[in-house]
Amino acid sequence: MKKSIQKPENWQDFETLCKKLWGEIWDIPLKIKKNGRSGQSQSGVDVYGIPKGENSYWGIQCKGKDNYTNARLTKNEIENEIAKAKTFNPKLDVFIFATTMNKDVEIEEFVRLKDIESRENNSFEILLYCWEDIADLIDENIDTYNFWVANKSHKTKFDFEVYLNDFENDFIIKPKCIRKIKRYKLKEPKIEKLDIGFSPLFGNTELMRKLSMITQPPQFKAYVSHQKVNEAICSFEIIMKNVGSVVIEDWKLRFRVVGEHKEIMDQLGTGPMGMIDIGYLKHKRTYVKENTISFTPKDNEPLIQKDNRYFKAYIIPLCEEYTIPIEWELLARDYDKSGTIFLKVQPEYEDKIIYEYVDTEDDLKGDEIISIEEKKNYIDDDE
Repeated sequence: MKKSIQKPENWQDFETLCKKLWGEIWDIPLKIKKNGRSGQSQSGVDVYGIPKGENSYWGIQCKGKDNYTNARLTKNEIENEIAKAKTFNPKLDVFIFATTMNKDVEIEEFVRLKDIESRENNSFEILLYCWEDIADLIDENIDTYNFWVANKSHKTKFDFEVYLNDFENDFIIKPKCIRKIKRYKLKEPKIEKLDIGFSPLFGNTELMRKLSMITQPPQFKAYVSHQKVNEAICSFEIIMKNVGSVVIEDWKLRFRVVGEHKEIMDQLGTGPMGMIDIGYLKHKRTYVKENTISFTPKDNEPLIQKDNRYFKAYIIPLCEEYTIPIEWELLARDYDKSGTIFLKVQPEYEDKIIYEYVDTEDDLKGDEIISIEEKKNYIDDDE
């Protein structure tokens, strides 16, 4: 059967095949990873993971040969990749060469000798799998066989993207923040005022405002006290789209907020006094844990071509200008993909001036920012 197993058409597909195959062999289909992205230094490792039952990382160097640019795997190439793999962090326990090159007795012997040399120097074990070896493994692992052989004519047509509002890769959020500023001001000369019988409250607008709150009806005060509003909370939409030409089945996504922030949420209070709308919860497809939002489609519904799903999320960013990366990962039957979207934080500041009165012009100084904080109408319990 393995004679009908065709080699990948390009090195990208070969790398994907290796990830799928060794993910099944190591029994870690959701934990095996590709190392970095194209153009980044990879320390000689294209795919890595900790096989089930092991305690250390194993790494794979994927070498597309024969039908690609370079025809054969050379001794110098092997030595160079071994040297690179020694820089992988943390230290590898096993280093595997996986290549589409056909078996070659001289190269296999060379790798065996390098393996002994490496282990004698307390370094990693070295293994070589040529295409015939890989074809045997594909034939022995049913999930990979179905992925590569049974679906070979379709597999390159999978594609998926995640966007933010308006189908963009980045989106600007504008938290409202209070910036307290100390401003120095010269004291005004004291002027003796005549007692003309006015109330001591006259002209004291701050005191009158506080008294007016005291005299409000009890039901009004209760309502105000329960309406906690934090204007630094920003909303954004996450859009998940099938941009390929085949249906994506058995799929789910994880979104991990890796940039600094105070809190990430998938809902806000929608009922009276900030309570959650139970009707809304029936249709909720998201779940938040720490810095991660997970999305699962209703009733495991497949995502057909050109269709999309979306949900709204909420975040409390820091009150400063910066960018928050959100890493996403799609897990689906016969396909997976990952990427990054970005929230660009551009705060809208409301300045609150606090005057510091001084006696002489020599004591005057420039404005000083005392603090920057979220704009909200309540005080946190821990403040």
